[in-house]
Amino acid sequence: MKDIDIKSILIWREIKIKIHYKSNYFDSTTGFSIAHFDITTENRVPLPFTESGYRSHFLDASELEEYGTPANFVKAWLEESAKSKEWKAYEKKKNQLTLF
Repeated sequence: MKDIDIKSILIWREIKIKIHYKSNYFDSTTGFSIAHFDITTENRVPLPFTESGYRSHFLDASELEEYGTPANFVKAWLEESAKSKEWKAYEKKKNQLTLF
């Protein structure tokens, strides 16, 4: 498999996300390639799959194929994760105005 190293920016719900994807982070002895995502938000604001604004994620490189690009994969992951009760509660609290 050809090594791919892609850096991209994704804006999701007004959050700037930096994505660094390496398709062949290290070779597996079983013949598939282990890919790696390094995902960071500007100012380390939370995302549905990370409270810290940073996420390191490994996967089989073939899992990316149906999404076409690393950014599309991350966007789909965000949209699916945003359906959780925890994320909905976070967004509600974040958007709630306070008097104090």
